[in-house]
Amino acid sequence: MHLLFVTNDAYVPHVATTLCSIFENNMDMDFCVHVMATNISDDNLRKLQQFVKGYHHELDVKVINPDELEIDLSICGKWGIFPSLKLYAVDLYPEVDRMLYVDADMICLGSLKEIDDLDMSNWYVAASPDEEGSARHKARLSMPCDAFYGCAGLMYFNLDNWRKHNVRQACFAYFNDPKNRNIIQWGEQDVINKVCIERIYPLNLKFNMFSHYWLHHGQAVPKRYLEQWEANKKHPVIIHYIDSVKPWFKDNAFPYKKHYWHYHALTPWKGQTYGYSNEYQGKKDSFKKTIKNILHKLGVKKYDYCYDC
Repeated sequence: MHLLFVTNDAYVPHVATTLCSIFENNMDMDFCVHVMATNISDDNLRKLQQFVKGYHHELDVKVINPDELEIDLSICGKWGIFPSLKLYAVDLYPEVDRMLYVDADMICLGSLKEIDDLDMSNWYVAASPDEEGSARHKARLSMPCDAFYGCAGLMYFNLDNWRKHNVRQACFAYFNDPKNRNIIQWGEQDVINKVCIERIYPLNLKFNMFSHYWLHHGQAVPKRYLEQWEANKKHPVIIHYIDSVKPWFKDNAFPYKKHYWHYHALTPWKGQTYGYSNEYQGKKDSFKKTIKNILHKLGVKKYDYCYDC
């Protein structure tokens, strides 16, 4: 199975942590790991090579210069160029027909065989549904209200079909069209959903379980996927730490951040710390949140903004 990650040097430890969780929970699979990096130090490259080799998988790293790409960087959104680089997979990996893109803020806790075994012959890409707010995204993009809108954090690409139907060219045509400048708000996610409409295979929610789904007593889960949520919330295949306070920050309160640190400890970056997020408001605020979480977990008082796990 071909995996794709996009990173800069600072995010390499998180790529390795995500990879570790995939490797450890898919011992029956062989992987070729492709990494597009805007920059990577010699030390991090060496560590990543040794890490992947230690699991007997393959690693291919390509250094990308964003200034040389045919994409309007000004509309890539707050995430910058990184997520949109996945659109170049069809060109950079001409020998690959299927490829699974994975964000580096995800942890895999189960098997990916179900994705690997998909019949993708009639599909351009497979993805899990995006959050409840996707109804607004579809309206903004002039998509039918019953159309599928998927999250680009994990996408299984049929690159063979992308080549046959010039999907990459269609994506960039939409991306770079001046009249779409104020329509696109979620970068390549909007573009892929718009261009690939009716050609996106809907993956089960278990392959992209947003961290805030455990907040608000499941209120953020799209209504039509509540059954999938209930069936998988205790044993998700992939947790997506979608909030800005990532699990590697000290002020992250999500109980399932423990999974991140479990796999991080199995990488060459074991022991490395990352401080507090930009949203940290000091020890007093952190203490209040801790007490609130304890009361919520014990059932003394229920709060919406506390995790049900």
